[in-house]
Amino acid sequence: MTADELQALCERGQQELMRMEYLDAEATLAQAEKHAFEQEDWDTLSRLYLPLQEARRQKRQRCAEGIVCLDLIAEESEAPIEPRHVVENFPHGQLLVAGWGTTAPAAGVRKLAERHKLFLETFLAAAFPLHSGRVVAIIPMAESALPDTSARTSDELLALLPPHSILLNESELPTGRQRGTVQTAERIFALWERLHAPFLADADRQTDPILKIEGYRQTIRVDYACELAHQKLAAVARTLHR
Repeated sequence: MTADELQALCERGQQELMRMEYLDAEATLAQAEKHAFEQEDWDTLSRLYLPLQEARRQKRQRCAEGIVCLDLIAEESEAPIEPRHVVENFPHGQLLVAGWGTTAPAAGVRKLAERHKLFLETFLAAAFPLHSGRVVAIIPMAESALPDTSARTSDELLALLPPHSILLNESELPTGRQRGTVQTAERIFALWERLHAPFLADADRQTDPILKIEGYRQTIRVDYACELAHQKLAAVARTLHR
């Protein structure tokens, strides 16, 4: 992509943001970010991350206004969760979708939401049996390998899960669907913050600016709407440009 094409892409994303076309703006600006990073265009990146952050902030806020359902949890491998069925029933809102020992259903919901331009988000989660009952693991990234579904203790399971996973008892999750409120938004935002916090801290500890940028980009892969990661990316990019 030429420099002129990249700037045109950034301008298009800015215009979409101004028209409050937040999903289109996010997609356009994310594409520009990818090309600018590959080209080490720190000047463009320093100016790009804040509008990208705003598009994603608005996206999360719009998701929070929909239906909240955090107990879409598979009970066994013979009763898998179908992503298409989830999206048909929850086209707008915030979800926790947990397959039986897999995050594939949640990843499928994310892909459908992106394809159909829906204000819909879900945690990547998987359900696992314990010796008594079952638990839900929230996994930072979809490509992570997960343990099998043999019954274990919670400590044994946590040791086998990807680093920085969150293990929750079913009793910690609200049941049923409800309309998004300030209270539900606060609960979910706090859970996203708990998920991305260790990745943000790892990036903060880096001294090399390129490693910092890679760490903050990783944080955004875990939580697309982490505002601090976008702000710190812009700051590091400005330093590199100077």
